[in-house]
Amino acid sequence: MARGAKKYSDDRQGDLFSQAEQLFPVRRPAGVRGLDISLRIKSALGVAMKESEKSAAVIAAEISEMTGRDLTTDALYAYTAASKPEHEIGLTRFVAFVEATGANWLIDVLAEPFGLTVMEGREAHFAQLGLMKQQHQKMSEKIKDMERLLRVDPVQPSTRRRR
Repeated sequence: MARGAKKYSDDRQGDLFSQAEQLFPVRRPAGVRGLDISLRIKSALGVAMKESEKSAAVIAAEISEMTGRDLTTDALYAYTAASKPEHEIGLTRFVAFVEATGANWLIDVLAEPFGLTVMEGREAHFAQLGLMKQQHQKMSEKIKDMERLLRVDPVQPSTRRRR
């Protein structure tokens, strides 16, 4: 935008994301943000374990069963320990951890650095509906503009003979 140019905004135009916090519940607990993705994942895993009704032993056993590879409770705790940066959870175990704890919000921790938000079920349908309404409004405005243009300068019948 050029210097001194005024920013134009149309109050009639809706904004899908203006009320995002009210429309879409924030599934990420406060305090999960870390300095890097590894620390954020470790912190989030720890929060998910604390929020889970299952014990760490049960979670570790379920992950072992899902992945076909043994996982001890100590190894599970190492995945959540910020003091053990060399112990990072692999993708397969991460997916199994999400399944075992039911903490689907953990997927947001992976998506957030890319500026993405994961939506479930009706949330996604609601967002899609909002986008479709915005697109419909834009098309309606284009149709009205075209109709105005044609009223001002109507199409003249062609004098050339068509075959």
